[in-house]
Amino acid sequence: MKKQIITVVFIFALAILASGCINELVPVDEEVASPDLSTYELEVFYDPADDGAFVNTTTFYLTDNGSANVVHMVVNASVIEVVPLEDMLNPNKETISNIVILAGSSEDTEPSFETFEELSISSIEDVPVFNYTMEDDVIRGQKHIYMKFNESITGIVAYSLTTPAGQDFMYIPTHDSVVRFVLPEGYTTGNPFVGKVSPEPAERYFDDSNREVFVWYDLRATAGSFTQIARDFLKVEISEEELPYKPIIVKFYPISAPRMLLIGTSILGAGVLIVLGNYLSTRRKLQKTRELIEEGFDEKRRSEKK
Repeated sequence: MKKQIITVVFIFALAILASGCINELVPVDEEVASPDLSTYELEVFYDPADDGAFVNTTTFYLTDNGSANVVHMVVNASVIEVVPLEDMLNPNKETISNIVILAGSSEDTEPSFETFEELSISSIEDVPVFNYTMEDDVIRGQKHIYMKFNESITGIVAYSLTTPAGQDFMYIPTHDSVVRFVLPEGYTTGNPFVGKVSPEPAERYFDDSNREVFVWYDLRATAGSFTQIARDFLKVEISEEELPYKPIIVKFYPISAPRMLLIGTSILGAGVLIVLGNYLSTRRKLQKTRELIEEGFDEKRRSEKK
């Protein structure tokens, strides 16, 4: 009887182990999801002051749900560097996803407005396939992601960037580029009490979808006093290209937020006034009661002396 029980227990344990191993198997031929081009807006934008030549352009289509669609329009680029903001609440979430490349080899692709217009209406099947690798590194405590192509390309690179949930966004430039921020419809920024953008953009307008757009044409820091001292006295040559870039920080909020803040502040102020008035009224009543009690004691002492 004991042998039968041991045999049953042994078979049951083998069944549990086998089921566990089967559950842990991972299919090796899992199909990789194809990039979805329909999620991106490929509006071609260029600096009209640059004599018609096309320069690098980076556009961020911000959302309030912890993501942003990023569209790079690059000229003769072999690598795209991204400095993401870490989402502490979702540390294992994929930072960059749904990568779409609509480009041609830089050797035989003219970097003109017409070229990018044509690429913006192309499908993924209409353009060459470029292999790329994703690498990351930590520099001064900040994570950097590098998208490296097998050759220099000219065209459009778009991807979805995971950001910390909320309405704060920061972009740290790593190369010369015209930069645009497109806020979600119904959102704005600039109120010093609710949220603002820094540095001040060169342009600010509303697009056809009634979204507020900010444009920066040059984000390189200007030479300061220390730079001039290094040039004049230390004889250290510091070129304009070696100056760091200014990061963009924006806190955006619903258009109704300042009005709601004003209403909330007014209600809070009214509540404070009511409490203060009630306190002063109660204090006067207590003072009056105290005076009456003291007058009663004084009259009693005077009557006792008589």
